[in-house]
Amino acid sequence: MGVKPGVTVNGEDVGRLLPEEVRAYVEYLAIRYQKMPCEPRLDKNTGKIISEENGCIISLEDNIEQIRSAREGDKLQLIIIPVYPEYTRDDIEASKHIIGAYETWVGGSEERHKNINLAANAINNTLVWPGEVFSFNNVVGPRSLARGYLPAPIIMLGHSELDFGGGVCQVSSTLFNAAESAGVEIIERHMHSEPIHYVPMGKDAAVSYGYLDLRFKNTRNSPIIIKAGVAGSKVWVNILGRER
Repeated sequence: MGVKPGVTVNGEDVGRLLPEEVRAYVEYLAIRYQKMPCEPRLDKNTGKIISEENGCIISLEDNIEQIRSAREGDKLQLIIIPVYPEYTRDDIEASKHIIGAYETWVGGSEERHKNINLAANAINNTLVWPGEVFSFNNVVGPRSLARGYLPAPIIMLGHSELDFGGGVCQVSSTLFNAAESAGVEIIERHMHSEPIHYVPMGKDAAVSYGYLDLRFKNTRNSPIIIKAGVAGSKVWVNILGRER
């Protein structure tokens, strides 16, 4: 009734295990050896592509059967089913063409400039897969002193006041115009309560963490990459994608 003596699986002795013990042991191996696939991704600091990784699952019934039917002294290997990621690094490498771009002039205080730099760096090298929704607030995070943001003028209820992260709306507005020119689907966008100077009327995107967000969906069949930064007196955003 039990497994023949001397049978091993991946070098581990399973000889003389009873049928119910074989199932329990294979279930243990399935947990031990299973691995979820990893999609390729971008290093946020360098923009370099980190390749995908294949995963695997263990075939329970096939392994149980091979152990139960093994002859004395058989040296078995686990029957493993590979699981592949949906995308490869080739999909990212092909997303190298500028499909949307925008830039705006930066003015104001040194604190405002720092806030803009922080927010631009936060969205730089962001990968958005097909069907995925980008959220400015989720990517940039809270604009707090602990995260390096400083008090600078913001527009609140039609008037200007100081708050941490003042100037970040210029980054979101620049991104909005780049995303709009790339043809992605804008899901959430809010205008300021009064005109702002760095984009034309009606082309701004006000953001406030936990309250107002800029969100858009990648409606293309390939990934897009957000590149952003500050060069001289301009903040710029490029949206990279595959040529149609």
